[in-house]
Amino acid sequence: MASSKVKDDIAALLQMRRDAGNNLIHPVPMETDTSKTPEHLKSVQGATLDDFIDMIAKLSSKIFKKDKVEFCPDEGARLKVDMAEKLDHPVIYFSVKSRVPKTERKPRQRESILETSADKSTNRQGQIWGQKFACIVQFNILAGDYRTANKVMNVFEELIFNYTSYFKENGVAEILFEKHFTDTNLDPYRQHISVRSLQYYVEVEKLFAEFTDSIDGISVI
Repeated sequence: MASSKVKDDIAALLQMRRDAGNNLIHPVPMETDTSKTPEHLKSVQGATLDDFIDMIAKLSSKIFKKDKVEFCPDEGARLKVDMAEKLDHPVIYFSVKSRVPKTERKPRQRESILETSADKSTNRQGQIWGQKFACIVQFNILAGDYRTANKVMNVFEELIFNYTSYFKENGVAEILFEKHFTDTNLDPYRQHISVRSLQYYVEVEKLFAEFTDSIDGISVI
């Protein structure tokens, strides 16, 4: 089983990449000399769907701060206020319409690694496994009137387009606009508020760290 330390290391490295992106609202030239990259960073090459949503949430909190637009990172969440009441600020919800393996029905080995104990007395071999997924993610924009809904929708599309390189640098393999459509499942909300629905195609990769130990002649993961 992957040690908690390895899991923490992978999570910490992904978090470092996401945190670094917080300063990219106004991008500045960045050093690209890969010779200075620590060796262990090679194993962190993917981003999960949760990572992608986390990036969206962080960017939205900055881009939409002035307009008080709220992005809800809880998958499938719905508006909790009384639908008869006026919505005092726009809200963006998301739902996962599908997440399926892209070409790999099961994880494949990406890289062999060597873990050294803290006191450097022992080593153990391990592998990084990865599996790519093709996802359809829907974003629902709710606002008090149609002009505000249209404005938020257009800014959100610009956000995705302008920061595509940021998503890819942080492990998202691909993100493409799929469609803008009227989701009839949200018709009850349209009696009092305006709703806009967008779908995006997103490719992500989930990584697993595996170490094999021998206990009484039995190999366990």
